Amino acid sequence: MSFYGCVAELLFFAARPFLNRKYDEGNEQRYGRYPDDLPKGALWIHAVSVGEVQSAYPFVREIKRQNPDTPVLLSTITKTGRAMAERLMGTLVQHIYYPWDSPSVLKRALAALRPAAYITIETEIWPEMLFQLRKRRIPAFLVNGRLSESSFRKYRRLRFFWKRVIRRYSLIMTRSERDRQRFIALGAEPERVKTTGDCKVDALIDRKNSADGAGLGEIFAGKEPLILAGSTHEGEEEVVFDAYAELLKVYPGLKLVVVPRHPERGRGLLDEASARKLGRVELMSEARGDWNVLVVDRIGVLFPMYRYVKAAFLGGSLVPKGGQNIMEPAIWGIPFCQGPDYRDFSDATEALKKTGLCSIVCDAREMRDFFDGVLSNGNSDFGRERQEFFAALSGASRRSWDLIKDFRSRNSPEKRL
Repeated sequence: MSFYGCVAELLFFAARPFLNRKYDEGNEQRYGRYPDDLPKGALWIHAVSVGEVQSAYPFVREIKRQNPDTPVLLSTITKTGRAMAERLMGTLVQHIYYPWDSPSVLKRALAALRPAAYITIETEIWPEMLFQLRKRRIPAFLVNGRLSESSFRKYRRLRFFWKRVIRRYSLIMTRSERDRQRFIALGAEPERVKTTGDCKVDALIDRKNSADGAGLGEIFAGKEPLILAGSTHEGEEEVVFDAYAELLKVYPGLKLVVVPRHPERGRGLLDEASARKLGRVELMSEARGDWNVLVVDRIGVLFPMYRYVKAAFLGGSLVPKGGQNIMEPAIWGIPFCQGPDYRDFSDATEALKKTGLCSIVCDAREMRDFFDGVLSNGNSDFGRERQEFFAALSGASRRSWDLIKDFRSRNSPEKRL
């Protein structure tokens, strides 16, 4: 047993009471005990939670499109990830909970499941799992691989360890060339790291095409022009309200929608906006029609809202949170601004700035100027630049699966997928 394996075995044993309290569902599977009726020789795809499941969805669909009889197991760690998998993928996959990364647990899990291949989504890198897979000659792949600047710095401090870990992947497929170079800098062999694009773009295109608005058209009827502040955090809404107050002097009919990252903050934001005398302020759950500021206290409605707005501010960026998913407004062709802390989406931000869709603001004055610029330009069309940007990124799911199939064909001809 490796030194890491010994430490992991002791840590997971010691943490068992805590883990059993924190995760109150699927604990038998988390300890490697899986039902006998699960398919043997399946593709095992691991997506830790909601975001990774959304990235995995178009990839799974591509697998099933090309190879409809290939069984797929999808593992998550969180219950919300499982719920998202069931909603998006239904019978395309069979869901399991991911086993803890200790030798005894993984030996039991791999003996029960005997997967044909193991595929992780984004940055779920578990050292002991990769070691156990290598011992059994089961190929491991990383799809939609990404390394933020902060993660890269953290891994680089222990490069001697992570080099050995990431070299256990048969192939790493990254979202961008910058991600590819970071994996190589950590010790990955260059010929085993390929840039394939972002599977989340494929997922966003699907979501956009199927978005029905969930009754939003009725809520927003007659509310033009409309601007939106999405995924906001504490400390950002006051900047939005200051900018909106200035915009009202020029655009008295302008309406504002605020979608806090945590909907439970809605009531407090309603009180703050009301105290600023910004017109009629309502919560979405209580809206009766005539409002100037709408505070959203529901989850799952931000993405289709972009259909109805002229421009947006994306939160988590004026405060040190690293930004939010800027692809969501961009896929609709909505010009948007964000603050200077966009470290989690730096590549996409720089690319979208070149298309004219994305602007960086640092305070209420700059935010006001951004919205004023969009509103005064009428129906400016960013469609061509947006289409070119997403055309270059889409198709990552197909490219990733084609690379995995090719690797399997060349290295395990008796197990062609």
